[in-house]
Amino acid sequence: MESMTTAKPVVAVVGATGHTGRFVVAELLRREMTAVAIARNPAALAAFPHFEVVRRQATVDHAASLDRALRRVQAVINCAGPFVDTADAVAGAAMRAGIHYVDVCAEQETARMTLKKFEEPARQAGVAVVPSMAFYGGFADLVVSAALDDWYCVDSIEIMIGLDSWHPTRGTWATIDRRASAT
Repeated sequence: MESMTTAKPVVAVVGATGHTGRFVVAELLRREMTAVAIARNPAALAAFPHFEVVRRQATVDHAASLDRALRRVQAVINCAGPFVDTADAVAGAAMRAGIHYVDVCAEQETARMTLKKFEEPARQAGVAVVPSMAFYGGFADLVVSAALDDWYCVDSIEIMIGLDSWHPTRGTWATIDRRASAT
């Protein structure tokens, strides 16, 4: 039996048992929020390391399961890639629930399509739809916003990010494989 009688913000994480999802859940807990871990695999949810997390099973190909999983939450963070397969379903469920949607997508076309499809429904619902708030998208946007301060426009902005290592997740590899086979 789950209990969520709390004044703390309640945030769901789709893909919570994956690589990035685990970090997101840990950060929500560090910030004393109520985390709702959502994953497709019941065994992975049962083995989830944080005992204080609410666990809910759902799959992106079953809208009713997503709708149930997003009950009584204020926002959802989608960490389940490839986002070309998950963003539409999770953002759609967020719109049906009337809650905020954020994802950590680095797939430019998917992020563009999420904004295009959900901008107006989000405005009508009074919620935010914010794709691509991972390291690459969110960090660059934050740096540009801070650098521009009160400037109205600029001619060009170039952002370069140097990594000393990179360890792609299964979802990242699936996206890379899909993109490679499409070209």
